[in-house]
Amino acid sequence: MSKKLINLTGISKSYGDHVVLDDLNLYIRENEFITLLGPSGCGKSTTASLLMGDLGENSGEITIGGVQVKELEEAFLHKKITRVRHDSYLFAGTLRDNLAMAMKSPDEDKMYAALKQVELYDTVMEKGGLSMEIAEKAANLSGGQKQRVALARAMLHDSDIYIFDEAASNVDVESENKIMEVITVLAKEKTVILISHRLANVVNADQVLVMKDGIVEESGTHEKLMEKHGYYRELFLAQKELENFAK
Repeated sequence: MSKKLINLTGISKSYGDHVVLDDLNLYIRENEFITLLGPSGCGKSTTASLLMGDLGENSGEITIGGVQVKELEEAFLHKKITRVRHDSYLFAGTLRDNLAMAMKSPDEDKMYAALKQVELYDTVMEKGGLSMEIAEKAANLSGGQKQRVALARAMLHDSDIYIFDEAASNVDVESENKIMEVITVLAKEKTVILISHRLANVVNADQVLVMKDGIVEESGTHEKLMEKHGYYRELFLAQKELENFAK
């Protein structure tokens, strides 16, 4: 069994009087594919931000590889962990420039390989290859294309830990499926934390952590949680019914 890589022990975090995390405890093993899910405001993205060292002081202890996050330099953390948000930022310039920022030594062959993995290669080649211009706020790309470029850039960063924070939300179905396909493959060799509101995307995870009111309410595989007839099953069936109604 792989060793524990990430530990959060007794984590509490508040914004004023609003408690976001309340004595949260969880651990993630090396090369494990886990998902964090739950209703809006339950603390999923706050947990991700704490792992990145972005939110300053909190009570409790967060360690990565046995070392407290607060003792790790920001540059080390950002090399160790790559986070892809739902609103990934691309800057105005060439596609090459946007991808190169993820690499210590830019390698065009690797860039093209990453674009093929996210199935953007043909589209890009029709528009100038790596010299393709990206407009301000990626206005000349669809939401799905923008997220796939961000995913290609994340893969080129080659981190040990990846956090996908609603990275497949608010995109077309084709892009969502491709993003999830790439994440699933990546999870076979990296530690992956997936935050997703769409429960159909979490069924293949090694461990599902269901958050509610700032704590982990339930945890286990999709199959085990469905057998429990608890909070996860309630959320899953309600969302499935809603999706079927929408069809």
